Order: sequence, then C-alpha cells, then structure tokens
Amino acid sequence: MKRFYKLAIASAIVGFGLGTLNTAQAATFTQTASDQGWWAAEDGWNGPNSNDNTNYVTGNIRGIDLRNFFKFDLGNVVGVTSATLQIQRFVGSGNPTETLGFFDVSTPADVLSQKNNSPNNTIYNDLGSGKNYGTFNVTTSGDPKEILNFALNSNAIADINARSGNFFSIGGALLGDLSEEYLFSESGDQGFAKLVVDTDSTRVPEPSLLGGIVVAGIGSWWLKRKRKASLKNKN
Repeated sequence: MKRFYKLAIASAIVGFGLGTLNTAQAATFTQTASDQGWWAAEDGWNGPNSNDNTNYVTGNIRGIDLRNFFKFDLGNVVGVTSATLQIQRFVGSGNPTETLGFFDVSTPADVLSQKNNSPNNTIYNDLGSGKNYGTFNVTTSGDPKEILNFALNSNAIADINARSGNFFSIGGALLGDLSEEYLFSESGDQGFAKLVVDTDSTRVPEPSLLGGIVVAGIGSWWLKRKRKASLKNKN
C-alpha cells in the first residue's frame, strides 16, 4: 500500500506539471530553395537556358522578357501562420523603384526545373499570373549582398499549408511595361533563396490524456495487488 501511495503522489505531480503545458508550441523553420531560376517568353531572344542555372533574374534584359521561380520542399511542416521569402538583391537596373509581384505556380515542380526547355510562353505566363502572394516596391540600387525580406500574404500561407509534404513554388515577375528593367541579375551560383515560416505545429499530448494514462496504469497495478492479496488470504 505504501508503494501505491507513492505512485499516486507521483501521478498527481506529473498531472500538475502536464497541466502547465500547451497543446501546441510555436516554432520557426527555414527552408532553402531546392531549385530556382528563370523562364523566358517566346517573343524575345530565344537563347538557351540550362537546368543547372540558378540565376533568378526577372524583368526585361537585352530585349528578353524573364520571370523567375523558387521551389521549396516543405517536408511535414504544418500549421504555418506566417511566411517570409528571403532573396539576395544582387544587381538591378531601370527605374529607381520597380514593382515586383509574387504568384502561385500551377506548373508541376519537375517540369519547372526543366529550364533547358525555356523559352515557353505557358510557363512564363504562369509565373506572373494567378493568385497573388504579395506586391512589393523594390529599389534597383543597393548593396548586392543585401538580403531582401518579402512577407507573403494569406494566399501564400493557405497554399503552403495545403502543400504540406509536397513541393511549393513561387513565381516572380516585374509588373508593368518593361524596357531594360530588371532585378536580381548576376545571381547565378551564389546562394539559394530561403522561405522562413512561423508555425504552431509542434504538438504535445493533451495533459488530460497523459494524466488519464498514468492514473489508469496505477489503478490497474493496485487492483492486481488486491486480487493477489485476496487469493493468499483464501489459501
């Protein structure tokens, strides 16, 4: 019986401690792009691209209309509450400030990475249309090493949560009529974009559930002890 009382006291202490826990804890995760690059429109210079080219220039450069993309393997991240796309500035040109839009991408992730098939109007258009993930004014001058932070909107957050366990892609496009206006030039082979997400997905068991398991285990042990004692008395 003394052992039973000790276990009961331990159960009460455990239950009290569990009562101080939340059922979810916030966490921040950083995902590095698994691929990035650009696709060109067919009405410009039909120069080649390559699958291993990670340059993400976007805009109009030497008469070529370009849009970029960033692809992320989300893993099992769930419960995302905010998301920020981080991109290095590199080199820009044109107006002092350009308008940059981010959009959802319907092109499959594996097709998106076949950059040697550029130019392609279907993919080019996909990268600059559809659901908007945010529109930002970006200066064309500045430190090429600066990391720019773009807080994505609720459309992006909803799609990230919907794509948990899969690839999630973002398309980028300069907006308006462009002529020798671009951002992120000279960005090849010098680092990948990052997606920083805040999430409430770190789950812990409900205190009531764990408390019930502990108490049930102690109760079962006590009943077994009582039955054994009863059998000994009868014998």
